Formats: sequence, structure tokens, C-alpha cells
Amino acid sequence: MSSVTVTRTATPWGRYALSLLSLLIVLVAWYILTDVTEEISSLYLPSPTNVWDTLVQVRSTILDHSLVTLKRVVLSFALGSLLGVAVGLIMSRYRIVFALLEPIIEALRPVPPIALIPFFILWFGIGDFGKLLLAGEGCFMVMVVSTIEAVRNVPRIYIQAAQSLGARNAYIYRTVVIPAIIPELIAGFRVALALAFALMVAAELMGAQQGLGFMIMVARRSLNTSTILLGIIIIGLQAALADQVLRRLTKRLTAWTERDR
Repeated sequence: MSSVTVTRTATPWGRYALSLLSLLIVLVAWYILTDVTEEISSLYLPSPTNVWDTLVQVRSTILDHSLVTLKRVVLSFALGSLLGVAVGLIMSRYRIVFALLEPIIEALRPVPPIALIPFFILWFGIGDFGKLLLAGEGCFMVMVVSTIEAVRNVPRIYIQAAQSLGARNAYIYRTVVIPAIIPELIAGFRVALALAFALMVAAELMGAQQGLGFMIMVARRSLNTSTILLGIIIIGLQAALADQVLRRLTKRLTAWTERDR
């Protein structure tokens, strides 16, 4: 007789407890290595005490830098991702548009957006527009490819069933294709969001007057590693919070699916 193995998943509170436990282990190890035993020099890895002291010292400016970076990331992610989805849908529907844009996108997609930063500074200066365009371009490339592949993966039987009922192409796209690709686009949105943070901080490192990247750049000149690590921690917290918001939003949009929760 064959046996069926049932894998029990942890409860939400259990998962939260495990996540907190892993973070606690990292914090304790960090504290012991830097503050207690001093095995690692504060120059190479500032201790939690040093980072906290730095936070107290720069508390009057750190919030402004954090909000500026977060605002830039959200704008670039929203504009780049939505445009990428729209262009991907148009390319998937019209073969002429696909033939025109596909070579350009495939030629630009492998190019690291960070390599374009010097040109963006020359063309647009160190204002917000160039940074938004740079991070938005990265999000656009991720989402246009994700959308095209998601449309290709829509089961053909869905479209044939709608056509057999007399639905036109525009109606099929609006009521069948778009709802069907939303679950597949979630991974693309999450990748694009993380990429927006990375590109925005990189752009701020190269040229800016505000933002967490600018703060890290200034601290780097004087080897103020405590400020650098503080900026990295805040970026990580912002990215994690933004990802959680995105996951909750997409969970609502895909409540009708059978995705594993």
C-alpha cells in the first residue's frame, strides 16, 4: 500500500517567530563579534552600539534622506513597471510592433543600467529626472519581458473558449489575457522593485544632493563606516517594507487564484 506524506506548514505566528529568531541570531553574533570580543575592528564592521550612536547623531537629517530615496524609488518603479506591462501587452498583441521593438529591447536589456549613469548625468544633470529615468528603465526592461512571457504562457484553451463564444480580440485581452497573466507578473514586480532600490542608490552614489546614496557617498570619503552601514540597514528595511506592501497588494488582486499561501 502506498503511503502519502503530508507536509505541515508552519502557522503565520510560527513563521514570524522563526523570522524573528533568525534576525536575533544575526544581531547577537554581530554584537558579540564587534562589541564583546572585538574580534572585528569597527573600521571593517561597526558594532551595533556605533551604528546606534550614529543614528542618534544624524537623526535630524536621516529621515529626510530616507524619504527622498523612497519617493524616488516608488515613482520610478510605478512608472517603469506600468509602462513595461503596457508595452509588453501591445507587443504581444501586434506582430508589427513586436518586430519593431523586440530587437531594440533585446539589444538594451543586457546592458547594465549602472553603466549608463555617466551619460544620464551628462544629459539630465544630477536632478531627479535622470535618476527616475535610470531606475525606471531597469523596471521597464524586467516587466516588458515578464509580460511577453506571461502572455505566451496563457493556456490557449482560454482564448479559444472566448472566441467560440463570439468574443472579439480586444474583449479577450481585457477579460481573459490580462487577468490570466497577473499571477505570473507578481515575481516580475518584486524583482523590478528590488532593482529600483539598487539602481536608485547607485545613481545617488554617482551624483545627488539628497538621499541615502548621497549620505553613503559623503560618509565614504571620510571612511565613516558607521554611517555607511546605517544607510545600508535603512535601505534594506525600506526594501523589505515595500516588498511586503507589494505582496499584500498582489495578494488582494489574485485572491481568486489557487496560489499557495
